[in-house]
Amino acid sequence: MLTTEQILNSAEDVLRRYGPKKTTVVDIARDLNVSHGTVYRHFKSKSDLHAAITKRWLERVTAPLADIANSELVPAVRLRKWFETLMDIKVKKAIDDPEMFASYSILAQGLPEQVVYEHLEVLIEQIEHILVEGKQSEVFAVDDCAQMAQTLFFATTRYHHPLHVKEWGSATIKEEFNHLFALIEKAIHKQ
Repeated sequence: MLTTEQILNSAEDVLRRYGPKKTTVVDIARDLNVSHGTVYRHFKSKSDLHAAITKRWLERVTAPLADIANSELVPAVRLRKWFETLMDIKVKKAIDDPEMFASYSILAQGLPEQVVYEHLEVLIEQIEHILVEGKQSEVFAVDDCAQMAQTLFFATTRYHHPLHVKEWGSATIKEEFNHLFALIEKAIHKQ
């Protein structure tokens, strides 16, 4: 019996070969040796399939970040590690598998706004969790942790948003990130 996971695995393989613009449900079905109707029993439409592929990829990105957000590291170390890990994950995926990274970027642009907002909300809530613990332990001087989490996430967009992928190959990108994060730390740390 064909599983959703098998379809998603096959879809990733087919996307890697043909890219998102040329990949069809028929291609995925052919790769699985089933009819396209079988794929449609699991996904109502091609856009539902694309959403599932992209959500799975986003979940892979956020899993290590959740581990960091909930770790026992002191909040100041945890906050920096969270952002460094987000940047490193994105850069590694873009360099190690550029075809899939480009495919996911294109697919994500076609997602319903709700899916994108849910993903961003998860990430921003993780940052907020770290800030709240830092505020409670009197490490951070932050009035509104939810607002600050959102601000920090969007202030660091250059280092994790796919629109900036061409900049990530810069020899100075890590140094630039460190300068920005030093400013962030100075702004939020309790004096």
